Amino acid sequence: MTGRDYPPSWAVLPGAEVTAELTTPQWSKKPVIELLGNREGLLSLGSLLVWLSACPPDTESLSITGLPFVHARSSLSLTVVQSLDDDEPHGRLVRTDKAQQFQWLVHGELLRREATNITDVGFCPDGYCCEHTHGNLGPDSDVELFIARTDME
Repeated sequence: MTGRDYPPSWAVLPGAEVTAELTTPQWSKKPVIELLGNREGLLSLGSLLVWLSACPPDTESLSITGLPFVHARSSLSLTVVQSLDDDEPHGRLVRTDKAQQFQWLVHGELLRREATNITDVGFCPDGYCCEHTHGNLGPDSDVELFIARTDME
């Protein structure tokens, strides 16, 4: 996607920071894409996903790792692509090459729910137990998705 205001500047808060990394934690049987960010970063990411969910599904995608406030470790690439299958209860994270390029395939309604979950983590008051969320992915996903706040006290 291209355009004068991509990503929409109104959706990105000053000071937004997110790190994207492909890891292999002990708690998971699959590799995990971790999106770790501060409050502003997660609120910005959530806002951009809401914006994407409002776009026609066959015309827009969003490169998460291409966003100016997202810093990918190594050569990780993550793009959100809206699927047309709105009967699917889960999204899918699929590898598009043999290394670290992935697409998150998710229909509009589920994308809005995922955006709300990410925004909830961003808005979570310090000291509460809502500092992370997992992506709603089906068992056929190649990796898992973990999103967490890094600036909680």
